[in-house]
Amino acid sequence: MARHAGVSQATVSIVLNATNTPIRVSSATRLRVLAAADSLGYVPNHAAQSLRRQRTRSITFINPSPDNPYFAEVVAGAQAAAEKAGYSISIAAIPTREAAVQILAHLNAGTSDGVIVGSRDPRVLAELAPAIRRGLAVVALQYDGEDPLVSIIRTDREAGGYLATRHLIGLGHTRIAHLTDSAAYARRPTERTAGYRRAMAEAGLQVPQEWIVVGGNTVAGGDASLRELLARTAERPSAVFAFNDQMAIGALHALRTLRLRVPEDMAVVGFDGIGLGAFTTPELTTVEQPRVEVGQRAVQLVLDSLDAPSSSSTQVTLPVRLVVRESCGASSIFSSGRCG
Repeated sequence: MARHAGVSQATVSIVLNATNTPIRVSSATRLRVLAAADSLGYVPNHAAQSLRRQRTRSITFINPSPDNPYFAEVVAGAQAAAEKAGYSISIAAIPTREAAVQILAHLNAGTSDGVIVGSRDPRVLAELAPAIRRGLAVVALQYDGEDPLVSIIRTDREAGGYLATRHLIGLGHTRIAHLTDSAAYARRPTERTAGYRRAMAEAGLQVPQEWIVVGGNTVAGGDASLRELLARTAERPSAVFAFNDQMAIGALHALRTLRLRVPEDMAVVGFDGIGLGAFTTPELTTVEQPRVEVGQRAVQLVLDSLDAPSSSSTQVTLPVRLVVRESCGASSIFSSGRCG
């Protein structure tokens, strides 16, 4: 294997066995060794390794958006569940491709017992594939694909988009715009957009292309997207459904700056249910995802995989609910996310 990877036997041992050594191995070399092991069908002798080292009792959470409050609340749920089981959560932020390569190389080398992948970017799981085949316990959040070795937790985001849009329609809105995400892996229509379109179609309402604005899923992105929406439409929409609460909060800021009233001039609905939404002016109507439960369930699936590594993967879909506050102009209610 050393010859195949173009490195020394010692380097192979350091990478594959996560040897504690002062010798530094570059990310590129780690990836080359792991690729060689994968191509040669290398399977480590876990029985022998268990005699040399115990579990790390550490789970890594790969966070693609460190500044997003949604992930902070998911991580909080994961940390509580991990601590209860005697594990710790290590946060690995991968806002850039370079950071991802370095972190994934360490994970492939066995520095954690399990990994929770918060990123929907399929390249992350692709990079982890060699380690997954060698037994790394991995749970992916909101992953679109299918992998028999990876457990998946999803929330019913399509139902959420439908709930938000149907609620606005029920309030009498017929001109409903949508602010959506511009991330590379989300260029295809998202589940939220699909729910929005379904509700509009059921109501017999048209969706002009200029009513769907693609932007960054941040507060600044929401502000910019709302301004773009107003600039490109001759007839102003009376309501907007945003990809997430951060975009919705940015939209609220833009409307206030432009001296448009919410909800009188334009109603706003977000998505995620982050705590900040209850303290905006006006308070933000949103589709709430069970953020803490997502983190807790993810940790439990990692632990289940560690206890029964030969068992099949699990797929879980959690419901969402509509939380109605001031920004849509209706009385405060809660609505089940189970549409039927």
